[in-house]
Amino acid sequence: MRFRRLCVFCSSSDHLSPAFREEARALGTRMAEEGISLVYGGGSVGLMGVLADAVLAGGGKVTGVIPDFLVTRELAHAGLTRRIVTRSMHERKQEMSRLADAFAILPGGFGTLDEFFEILTWKQLGLHSRPIVVANTGGWFEPLREYCGLAVRLGAVSRRSLELFTVVGSATEVVDALRKGRGKAPPKGRLSRT
Repeated sequence: MRFRRLCVFCSSSDHLSPAFREEARALGTRMAEEGISLVYGGGSVGLMGVLADAVLAGGGKVTGVIPDFLVTRELAHAGLTRRIVTRSMHERKQEMSRLADAFAILPGGFGTLDEFFEILTWKQLGLHSRPIVVANTGGWFEPLREYCGLAVRLGAVSRRSLELFTVVGSATEVVDALRKGRGKAPPKGRLSRT
């Protein structure tokens, strides 16, 4: 699969362990080396800042999309290739989706999960068919995988819906997974249960 712009959802917290920061940096470096532009939440802190800095340091392009009320609160990154300021969080997600050829989810909190589930739901509903890859660094998303299994067993989610995204062991595996075409949409058919 060919893609030029990767949207990454990840933490804005500076309190995660150095291992998470190193993986975000490695992903950013790889993206710059391969000419893959970053689309992300526009912050200068946490994994978001580390990732953006790594892409920029490698000569890559970075577009940050941030709502106006978070520009100061999230310490908006001042050195981006392009900054887009939106009026709301929802508009932010719409714009990030519009700009992306694929999506990656790195460790993060409630905001990261919100972004992941919205982009996943849009795919489930057939609003897009772009790849989604989840980086399970240090087992961060194991509870989410357990939830997915439970939701399938109890009938709230179809097993086919679990094919809408791919889980890899670390952020360093994201680009390879996308290159191999993992995380693509399953064959067309009836929409899955939500």
